[in-house]
Amino acid sequence: MKAAVLYGPKQLVVEDIELKRPSREWVVVEVKAAGICGTDKAFYTGSYPLFKKPLVPGHEVSGVVVEGPRDLVGLNVVSEINFACRKCRVCQAGLYTHCPNKLTLGIDFDGGMAEYLTAPLWALHTHKLPHERAFAAEPLAAVLHMFRVAPPRPGDFIAILGTGFLAYLSAQVARLLSANVVVVSRPGSVKARQFELAGFKVVHYEEAHEIGSSMTDYGLGYDMVVEATGTNAGLMLAVELVRPRGIVHLKSTPGGVAEYPQTLSVVKEVQLMGTRCGDWRDFKLALQLLSAGKIDVPVTKVYSLDDAVEAFERSLERDAFRVLVKP
Repeated sequence: MKAAVLYGPKQLVVEDIELKRPSREWVVVEVKAAGICGTDKAFYTGSYPLFKKPLVPGHEVSGVVVEGPRDLVGLNVVSEINFACRKCRVCQAGLYTHCPNKLTLGIDFDGGMAEYLTAPLWALHTHKLPHERAFAAEPLAAVLHMFRVAPPRPGDFIAILGTGFLAYLSAQVARLLSANVVVVSRPGSVKARQFELAGFKVVHYEEAHEIGSSMTDYGLGYDMVVEATGTNAGLMLAVELVRPRGIVHLKSTPGGVAEYPQTLSVVKEVQLMGTRCGDWRDFKLALQLLSAGKIDVPVTKVYSLDDAVEAFERSLERDAFRVLVKP
């Protein structure tokens, strides 16, 4: 099959490879759309070292089952990305996304930038959405998981740091949860306009700090801050903006090492919450929200698999929300 194979930083080659199917019990999915996410970009640029060399990246994927149980063949599906063993004590405790024996789609197991991918049957979720919307189930599930682990209260003030795709999904979900949402943008962000068109208040850091000092309860900062800048610098700003005993959600995975004011975090008694991918509950809800039209999914451009290198380069441009690859 044809696939986009990453050998190292900026070393992406479209070539023919063999589909690796760990078991005949795994299902084969013909990929119809794959989004290029922040982790994919970090692998591509080299800021996040590859866990597997070479790697077929991509885990925001929607496709059609072509090999598997008869009642599933021909159906549209999205796949979870954590392929757990489902046998160890961690899995049995309900923490299968943290299984020490798991394979992770597009991370250490070949992903969706290919004509086909393979996944265990239990990791698939059926849907009737256009593939150009369904691919967003994976990042949306990650956002829903974040808010399920540490949810906001109605009326809470939430600062969303960043103007990328994950920040856009986070802002929309926070609004559905009846929070007061403020989006914090860097000066000159060309993507900030998308948030404004969607009805969000977009500010720069200085204004965000003023709002946190005046409009929020007690004037001590935001009840919750979602760090979705896609950089290692966002954590510093998040700790400064959050109120005492507030929650900072960490969603960026750019690789590298972040610096933050540790003393201030201790003095404020800040809760730093790292959350990873969604589980089956989050995927189910994500597809429901997408099907109901509750979540907007902006796609910047669609490329063929043959043009995967161009697609990755386009995804690095400042105005790109999500770039899709369609085999």
